[in-house]
Amino acid sequence: LAFCLSTGTPFLDKYPVVTPTPVLYIQTEGKESETVEARMRPMTRAIPVNETHFSRVFQHFLPLDEEATVDLLIGGLRKMLVPPKVIILDSLYTSMGGDLNENQAVRRFITAISKLLKLGITLIIIHHESKEQWEEGRLLDRGDRGSYGSVFLRAWVSHILYLKKHKDKSRTLTCDTQRSGNVLEREELILLEPDPLCFQLRGSLPPATEAVLKHLKVGEGVTRDQLVERSGLSLRSVTYALSQLYDLKKVTMRTGYPRFYSLRTSGERA
Repeated sequence: LAFCLSTGTPFLDKYPVVTPTPVLYIQTEGKESETVEARMRPMTRAIPVNETHFSRVFQHFLPLDEEATVDLLIGGLRKMLVPPKVIILDSLYTSMGGDLNENQAVRRFITAISKLLKLGITLIIIHHESKEQWEEGRLLDRGDRGSYGSVFLRAWVSHILYLKKHKDKSRTLTCDTQRSGNVLEREELILLEPDPLCFQLRGSLPPATEAVLKHLKVGEGVTRDQLVERSGLSLRSVTYALSQLYDLKKVTMRTGYPRFYSLRTSGERA
């Protein structure tokens, strides 16, 4: 989502981003090296990013329920060459010192962090759900009502996007809490990993395959290595994309070494 916002690329190739928007990603949990090497780099092979509009900060534990901390953050934002219009906070439980289950602690967080909203900044807060609940041997489907902590959190936000992982490793993205219009439909997602790393709508071509498809032409053969160079994708990703396109009868392959690939015309044999 952050990458799409930075470039104005439609989110999930479906939801338009009206204009490129500066984004600040604040990571307060996990390992910075893992985020960059194992996640962000593979993501850039499928989704473009505008480095001018994308900034990130790593701070293991950042007590944003303290107004002094928020004031320091605001001071840093004002010094940026391209101040963010959107801040993604990942994640909530490592971004406040108080107890998430206590209403008063959550109120202090909301009061402090609301200073950012007064600057015209949109906040996207990554949060986790509580433990699964079972009733008479059946797993309860709580939707976004299963978020961990005080109900004040759900009452404060404008929208809640709920990403649920299923046993087959597919995901469902829903938005049952929508207070200013219909922002998202129910979407069935598949996670492509490890390289490139991105979500795609179930039933659509993966972004890497779409990227390879853009570099293929009718009657003009290109090799796999040339596609790697032109697309910026890994050899593994290009190989998988060509295999998928071949199975879909969208490309033709000239045998021999090296093999040349081109777009298949109607009636042409693969």
